[in-house]
Amino acid sequence: MTVQDDPRFHSEVEKIFKNQAQDICVRVDRGFAYLMLFQWVGCVLLGAFVTPSTWVGQMSGSKENALIGLIFGALFAVPPIYAAWMFPGEKVTRCLIALGQMLFSTLIVYLTGGRIESHFHIFVSLAALAFYMDISVLWVGASIVIVDHLLRGFYIPMSIYGVSAGVEWRWVEHTAWVIFENFVLILGIQRHRKELREVANSKVQMMHAREEALRLASVKSSFLSNVSHEIRTPLNSIMGFSDILRDTKLDEEQQEYVNTIHRCSESLLHLVNDILDVSKIENGLLQVDSHPFDLKELHSDIQKMFSIKCQEKGLSLELHMDEDIPSKAKGDSHRLRQVLMNLVGNAVKFTEKGKVRIEVKKDSIAKTYSWHIIDTGRGIKRENIKKLFRSFYQEDPSIARQYGGTGLGLMISKNLVEIMGGQISVTSNYGEGTTFSFSLPLEEI
Repeated sequence: MTVQDDPRFHSEVEKIFKNQAQDICVRVDRGFAYLMLFQWVGCVLLGAFVTPSTWVGQMSGSKENALIGLIFGALFAVPPIYAAWMFPGEKVTRCLIALGQMLFSTLIVYLTGGRIESHFHIFVSLAALAFYMDISVLWVGASIVIVDHLLRGFYIPMSIYGVSAGVEWRWVEHTAWVIFENFVLILGIQRHRKELREVANSKVQMMHAREEALRLASVKSSFLSNVSHEIRTPLNSIMGFSDILRDTKLDEEQQEYVNTIHRCSESLLHLVNDILDVSKIENGLLQVDSHPFDLKELHSDIQKMFSIKCQEKGLSLELHMDEDIPSKAKGDSHRLRQVLMNLVGNAVKFTEKGKVRIEVKKDSIAKTYSWHIIDTGRGIKRENIKKLFRSFYQEDPSIARQYGGTGLGLMISKNLVEIMGGQISVTSNYGEGTTFSFSLPLEEI
């Protein structure tokens, strides 16, 4: 059974659809509340300044007409406004607003003496009610207009049409136009509701796809972690016995075989450790262990570690530390060492001539330390810089064949720096060299 066939899927779609429709109704309620206030004031002004120029004004003055607009406007506006603020999104609120809005239309038609232009307010009001996407609300509004035209059309035709002769059946024409508009609006509402349901369906599919992706990622991480642990145990034994073999009497060919075994084992162990780190990072299990350590000794170790490799390649390895950098600091020295080994190791690996320089600086104001690993190597193309910190990414397929590696080092380094509260960046000129920079907050002791 597919996800779409699962009854829970359809219930989730329906729930999201209803929430979307509810949110739309709440916003439309608020909009109508402000519109009611505006129309209320407008009816008072119509009564005071427009009605005296119509046939209605012959029976009353400006004050009386303004009072009609004030009193009836209050009757039509206050209940919907109260409902919109106290019960937003409810069915009763929509019905009250539809009732009040259409009654405002009838009041405006009356106050303007039945001017034909004022009848447009009816059609605009129905169109505005369509924002609710509730067909029943449209029929509530249309019913008010039809009943009003039927009653007043027979008994007070002047109040609707501005004339009294030959209009006995005009209410039928007006009713037909109102019903016609309702059907057009209903078609639009049905289309919009269908689109909203499709949006809800897409959201649920995305939610299920995300949940499945997270489940698969968890399975993958668990598998990698378990397999890596299983591999590392016999691998440590292989490395141990190869160390023992190297100390025994072997001929030159045997010594080369043992050295090859040891190098390959170290490479495989490094890969396994990287995979374990990636697994921890993806599962949020990588933790920072803050402890006192010798900052200068750590960098001296890094320099010694890569000095032999640099000598073999004819490179200069420089270490420069600001004079105000203290010997002791508090932070995670193991993770800092791992980041430096990755970045310096890459710099040495991809530099064939020139130098590699490690700079350590202190920002006393921000209380942070910054590192810059500068090389004169092959550099990185501008379009590839943003991709460097992705898992298993290498700029060129030939890199893996020529230099080795898996493309995990930079991704791990970036995550380690960020977990320790820092930031990492890279600048490069292709063919000239690269600079990796990162900063970390460290406590002084």
